[in-house]
Amino acid sequence: MRVIIVLVATVMLAFSPLNSAIAAGISQSQIVSILSSQGYNAQEFQADKVIVDASGYRIIVWIAGADGDVSYITYLPGITADEVGYKILNKFNNDVKFGRAFVDNDGDIRLQMDRNSSGGVSAENIESDFDVFLMLIGKFLSDLESQAIA
Repeated sequence: MRVIIVLVATVMLAFSPLNSAIAAGISQSQIVSILSSQGYNAQEFQADKVIVDASGYRIIVWIAGADGDVSYITYLPGITADEVGYKILNKFNNDVKFGRAFVDNDGDIRLQMDRNSSGGVSAENIESDFDVFLMLIGKFLSDLESQAIA
């Protein structure tokens, strides 16, 4: 009987909406705490996302997939595909291997960086990845400015 209970509990956990956060080894509330302790305004959003206000951007930290992969996503307000062009997007995506810039369905530019976390994610990963994502935003804006001047 005990084996059946453990099996049922395992199956229920596997299909629960919070499975991603558990698989990642870190919860939404821990992500909020980590980023808030760094001085960012972070709050839970939906079952698997955290919204963070940082450097004038709203960044979504999303725990996604069965392995609890963590994605960092933002859009760049006021910057559209018409202003950027695919040549700049392609160059940025070729230069930066750990993130990508793309055009969403509304024609806005989005930046995304993913951490594959089949082994789990630590608090240090969240801290350093978030800092790297902020640098990624800065690099994209710098590249965009350089192309506009050229």
